[in-house]
Amino acid sequence: MKFKRFMLPMLAVVLLGVLAVSCSKERKLLDAIPSTVEQAGVIRLKTAFENAGCKYDNGKAVYPSGIEAPERLSAIVEAVWKLDESGICNPDETAWVVGDKIRLVMTMLVSDKSKFKEITAGTIEWSDETGGYSCGVAGGMSVLLDDDRVWFVDAEPSDAVDVVTSMSKEAEKSSLASMTGIVQLLESDNLLNVVVRQDFPAADKKKDKKGAKGENPEFESTWATFTCNVKDNRLVGSSSFIEADGTPLVFKGLKEINPSVLAYVPENFNLAFGLGVSPDFDWSIVTKAVGTLGGFQTQAMLSAVTPYLQSIDGTIFLAAGPANSEAYTDLDPGNWHFVMMVSLPQKKINDIMGMMRSSLFMAGVSPKEYKDGVMVIPQYGMNLYMGNVDGYFAVSNMPFESDRQNSLAPIFNGKNGALCVDLPTLKEFGYMLPDFGVKFSMQVNNDNATMELGLNGSDRPILEAILTALL
Repeated sequence: MKFKRFMLPMLAVVLLGVLAVSCSKERKLLDAIPSTVEQAGVIRLKTAFENAGCKYDNGKAVYPSGIEAPERLSAIVEAVWKLDESGICNPDETAWVVGDKIRLVMTMLVSDKSKFKEITAGTIEWSDETGGYSCGVAGGMSVLLDDDRVWFVDAEPSDAVDVVTSMSKEAEKSSLASMTGIVQLLESDNLLNVVVRQDFPAADKKKDKKGAKGENPEFESTWATFTCNVKDNRLVGSSSFIEADGTPLVFKGLKEINPSVLAYVPENFNLAFGLGVSPDFDWSIVTKAVGTLGGFQTQAMLSAVTPYLQSIDGTIFLAAGPANSEAYTDLDPGNWHFVMMVSLPQKKINDIMGMMRSSLFMAGVSPKEYKDGVMVIPQYGMNLYMGNVDGYFAVSNMPFESDRQNSLAPIFNGKNGALCVDLPTLKEFGYMLPDFGVKFSMQVNNDNATMELGLNGSDRPILEAILTALL
């Protein structure tokens, strides 16, 4: 009995010790990455190559039929397989970062420095030791190797040591490994995990935390996240905004899309976007981004439009489809049919219609009344239909009909936002593009978004088809 009382606490200590060592080992990859970076990610490099049809046989990289890989890619694939087989590195734990003052940096853990140099001698051109690192060059990137890890730095060899040394010193103060939510995301079981630091106006900052901005990044930072996997020969992903401790941020001012707008979309429409918002929605997210890209005229337009945006209480919807065979080769508006609907108060709709009539009168254009308050405006060689349709300010170059059929409901129903793009072939946009098309969908909820990408007209594994097209 005394033996059991003695062994149980000892067993608990041993188990806790094993767990502590396991956690330490898992997080070691991120220990040398400072929490101040702008972007960071972890990719399963070997798995990604395997999904793209790349193999390693008899000491050489083997690719699917139709792929003529450049020498640089072959060297990378061969090095990845050799390192994986030797157990010196785990290419499926490859981290990359982009900081404020640095370019792309990639890193992997290394268990045997000398064997790493031996295996990569044909891929990396090794030179002298500098600053405690074995230095080399591979494919235009500088390579630094110490006893624990290897760094690939997009910088000149003379600058690479300074870049890595600076990162390591910053990481000693605060690393990504200290951010529980970021670590959990980056170490999740996906083909690709990415975090991007955000200055996000919708974030509810924890104002009761101590530390000015920049002094305590764990509590001050907001991060956009993205994950990606291959499932059923489709790329599937998810995205969200989180605080560094993993707390998800909820978008304010979102509401479900009203599915009634889908009844105005014909079957052949292959582009559709919808968003449900209330007057609480923070439009500065959009206006700041658009204002930054545009000039003075764009900013002036945004100033005029913002009061109308802030009045939207319901669904914003836009859909389009080819009107003829020239739609993809000539993006002229006359080659496309479209429908736009925005839920606005009646007074706002009346104001817009009044301004449009005044502008058309001054331009010498006489609109015609169609029916139920919708007017017809001859423009761009076609008729534009504009007016109040079921409580929406609506514009289309087709008559409004609410009994059309399509397959958009599963994507849009019950969602706060949705996007659907279904293109039969990319070849129409340029002879250098592949024959296959794309089918992309995105769905937005209160605190996350999910995405799915498939290929039309291709039976090959999706990453293999994309790699073939790129090469």
